Amino acid sequence: MESKLKFLTTEDYNILREKAKVAVYQKNDIIVKEGASPQRIYILQKGSVRVEKATVGAGVAIAFLQPGDIFGEMSFLEEAITSAKIVAQDIVEVLILEQNDLYSLLVSVPGLSARFYQSIAHNLSLRLRETTSLVVSLSRTISTYSYGEARRAGYEGQDRIPPELIGELELFKHDLLEVENNLRAKKITEETAQETINRVCGMIANSLREQIIHHQDIEKAIGTYIFRETFPFLMLSSFIDLAFRQARNCGSDSDIVEMLSQNEPEGDGHLGIYIDRWIRSIPTCLALKSRGGIITATLKELTVGWSADESMPVTSLASGAATEILDLFLHTEIPNIHVTCIDMNQRRLAYAANLARKLEFQDYLTFIQDNIFLIAQGHSCLDIPPQQMIYSVTISNYLSDRELIAILDWIYDRLLPNGTVILGNFHASNPDRLLLEHILEWHLIYRSAEQLEKLFGRSKFRTLPVTIESDEFGVELFAVCTKSWT
Repeated sequence: MESKLKFLTTEDYNILREKAKVAVYQKNDIIVKEGASPQRIYILQKGSVRVEKATVGAGVAIAFLQPGDIFGEMSFLEEAITSAKIVAQDIVEVLILEQNDLYSLLVSVPGLSARFYQSIAHNLSLRLRETTSLVVSLSRTISTYSYGEARRAGYEGQDRIPPELIGELELFKHDLLEVENNLRAKKITEETAQETINRVCGMIANSLREQIIHHQDIEKAIGTYIFRETFPFLMLSSFIDLAFRQARNCGSDSDIVEMLSQNEPEGDGHLGIYIDRWIRSIPTCLALKSRGGIITATLKELTVGWSADESMPVTSLASGAATEILDLFLHTEIPNIHVTCIDMNQRRLAYAANLARKLEFQDYLTFIQDNIFLIAQGHSCLDIPPQQMIYSVTISNYLSDRELIAILDWIYDRLLPNGTVILGNFHASNPDRLLLEHILEWHLIYRSAEQLEKLFGRSKFRTLPVTIESDEFGVELFAVCTKSWT
């Protein structure tokens, strides 16, 4: 155990231990309450604890402490209330130094006070350096990350829009207005209205794809033109409205998938619900709705071969609301697994943690808030014990090649021998790619199977065999690789 009280001598430790009380806590016991005045310092001897804050959400960890770490020192120094809650992650043993006992030692033992406060100052300095590094790295990430098109005008080629495309868009608007008028006058059935909406919206999606294939030099101009002409109609769909507003990073995927899984088309006006039904029927939406299948199937397969008494450790990166895991627990006998869910979206984690408590699944799940992009850049202090499976169906879509290789290295180092990684990535041949980019402004990093295989080869997985398969819709690729025994 490496102590964080760096400048204390062995004799100093022996003196502190003589005065300290030893306390043992069981898993999920609260050691320190947020907003309390404990008037004591804790030294973690065995086990691990998680740090939670009420502003993040109950059950969502923002940090973990390991043997040798201390906590409660800030409240001790400032004589203030605690700023976070400390919860036992497993069976924990701590040394507890009461304020009066510690003060008496600091004034009576020669040199102890200087060494103690120097150790505390050293710890605070390290934390400040880490925080500064994180802020700089996060600022750099925010400044370079693409949040969609910066403009929707001024692209070269606006004066060269193909006449047939202009005609198709005029027909699109005419047909939709006609459907709206007929619905208002009750001259058309819902079935006929839906068939017409599907036809004209599908026509524009196909036209977008075909025109860009034939006029690649003015792709931006064509995409912008179709966007402007269709926007007032398509935004009547509740799903398109959500996707357009939120499809900017992996933290938004969970909201989109959740809305699809509810299977409740909605929209404004007479046309909204029909357009909503159409967009939900495109391959990408169908694939997103069922994307958790490969994860649950692999989990079931791995648990069959898991013979250890303890739960099989699994980690989900960019987990969102952990929908696929909660669904697995809800609809099948709970397998012998413990899933650690890591995401930067505090709201989604808090929602999942609260739902897990209501369903009494909290003992099978750990929720951690952390920034995946900082992990990819090597600026996160997050560490987890070796895992049998680490997966993400989202992050590859938002990471550059360099960042994805860094994530693969991070995963490799945290897999058990014979552990498995699964990564999802939108297929370079996704049939809806141009629709997503130009209409929904959902800008992802698409990759082919060959590109994914090369990235695995450039990571610590190197020459290990990678199985890459597409979903049935041709929307997403899933790469699976097992870390061999060494």
